Amino acid sequence: MDGQQPITIFGRVSRGDGGPLPGAALTLCDLAGDQLDRAVSDESGEYRLTPSTGGTYLVICSSSTHQPKASLVAVADGPQRHDVTLAGGGASLDGTVGTGHEGGVRGTAGVVLTLTDVRGTVVAVARSQDDGSFRFADLDEGTYTLTAAGPDTTPVAETVQIPSEGRVTRDIALVTQLRLTGVVRSASGGRPVGEALATLVGADGNVVGAAVTGEDGAFTFGEVAPGTYTITASGYAPVASEIEVGAGTPSEITLTLTPPALGPADDAPADHGSFSDFGADAVPAGAYAAGSNGNGTNGNGNGLGHNGRHASAADGSFDTTFDSDGRR
Repeated sequence: MDGQQPITIFGRVSRGDGGPLPGAALTLCDLAGDQLDRAVSDESGEYRLTPSTGGTYLVICSSSTHQPKASLVAVADGPQRHDVTLAGGGASLDGTVGTGHEGGVRGTAGVVLTLTDVRGTVVAVARSQDDGSFRFADLDEGTYTLTAAGPDTTPVAETVQIPSEGRVTRDIALVTQLRLTGVVRSASGGRPVGEALATLVGADGNVVGAAVTGEDGAFTFGEVAPGTYTITASGYAPVASEIEVGAGTPSEITLTLTPPALGPADDAPADHGSFSDFGADAVPAGAYAAGSNGNGTNGNGNGLGHNGRHASAADGSFDTTFDSDGRR
């Protein structure tokens, strides 16, 4: 009939991220499996197939970089649009994750690796093998963020560029977190001091964390990165209360010392031996806070003194003892 549009199947082939997929092969078959037409998607991902008559046909789309897909398409007496999205690219990402050492990376098992796209969507998650190796397959072309996180290590994030096809190798070196322990003791007799505040300060002057000692005077800082730090030990803040001494007035008074607290000043005191991690600008509430009683006033602590020692956490644990007068 004059003016009637030809019978065609047309559309666009795209990747999983919505971008065009050029070079994809499209095959038109009847339900008996006989090939009727063939086309290749152009730079915009567009294609066109021409069946002889209306009916139901099988359209097969394949690509060297993506997983193939087959669909049944019903065609009447005019053009029929059929868009195809192929999942999974042909590119792969692999490598080794572990602690860095001379000559490369010593593999670590059980490290969780997360791959996210530019929108922040998690594309894939993998766990390193016994030798530290990992692999992501069938990735679309694009920019990704690869994050590695393992026990006793600082998480690492790196940007990875994935091509349309091929193999990308990326080794990741993790920074080991160390455990720092110590004991606060009194200068007279070396007795352990409980409820003392130990504060860990980085080389940049920022507070890394703080811990309140237990009854044995011990404190622990977990997950400390290698480096040089300053540890300060302080005790109860002073309290003051006004009292009048004279005939007919009480000659006895009770002063209550408040143990240091971790976190904001209005938080409840933390359990003995506990550890808190602070932000770059934070200061432990008990580090310079003063207690009060009655009509008391606040001031800087003189109880155990406020003494500092330099500590270098380079490998393994670090154990040190502090006296109230600063002697080790």
